[in-house]
Amino acid sequence: MTWVIVRAGRILCRGSREACLCAGERVGVIARAFHADGTELAPCLDRTALLLPERMLPARLRRRAA
Repeated sequence: MTWVIVRAGRILCRGSREACLCAGERVGVIARAFHADGTELAPCLDRTALLLPERMLPARLRRRAA
């Protein structure tokens, strides 16, 4: 399944879920946090960004088939 990160109507990343999470961290829309004992907490998305499957995008944002 192909996932996307959308922010302000622009696609920031398209790829696997893990690739989008990593790219979101680099761009600064996803923050990873750790518990005091070292276990990782769920990633937190910036309020202005969305992480969703590509098929849920509006038609105007979806990539057109060649």
